[in-house]
Amino acid sequence: MSADKKPRKHRHKRHYTFMIISGDSDGSTKRLHLNHFKTQVLAYCSFAIVLALVCYIIYSAMTINTLRSIQAEQKKQIEDLKVENSTLEASNETLVTEEQQLRAALNLRLENEQQSAEEAETLAVPTGFPLTAGASAPIAAVDDTNSTTVTKITDENKDTATGNPIVLFEAAAGSNVIATGTGTVLSVTTDAKFGNMVTIDHGNGYITFYRNAGDPLVSEGDAIDRGDIIFVVSDNTTLGYQIQQDDKFIDPEELIEING
Repeated sequence: MSADKKPRKHRHKRHYTFMIISGDSDGSTKRLHLNHFKTQVLAYCSFAIVLALVCYIIYSAMTINTLRSIQAEQKKQIEDLKVENSTLEASNETLVTEEQQLRAALNLRLENEQQSAEEAETLAVPTGFPLTAGASAPIAAVDDTNSTTVTKITDENKDTATGNPIVLFEAAAGSNVIATGTGTVLSVTTDAKFGNMVTIDHGNGYITFYRNAGDPLVSEGDAIDRGDIIFVVSDNTTLGYQIQQDDKFIDPEELIEING
């Protein structure tokens, strides 16, 4: 028998019946008849839904893990920032303390510098006594540049004597003529009336003149402190002392401390 004459096999169409049994007391049932195509469509749809659910669950799990990792990293970063913040706060407290200490030290230094400046300014004013040891009471006199001698002031001539005010001292042998304030030696010259003259510029408008027959112990340009020796007194016992303020001679007794 040839293949063409073989009896053909008929494919039987499959049908599926789904029964839904109610839970009511009457025990009624419902039937749903689906052919083969509809059943495949339902199966594929169910598989797709299940696959989508599985993918969603996997994706959700991965997302949750990622979020947990991010959360853990952020938590670690927060902890690190807290530690860093604590360190910065401690450093800031240290810096504040150091700043306060520096400010206090600066203020103290400024106060010391101001005090030193005030002391230096005070020492530059020629208020000191020009001799180290006992001397006679100061004798007021005037120095007329047109005269060859210094004129002592007396009751008789106090209204008529003219010249620049000067104070005369008779110093004891072995004493010293000293600077009455800090300054710089402006000049060391000879003096026709006393022998020699040392002029000190105190840098504040005051200039002092020390006139004596002794040998000067300072030179022009020397920096002078109050109390520095200018002349040593032996037989040169007479000292003529003058003060000039702002280019004008003033009475030395109004400024110096006469305590010798």
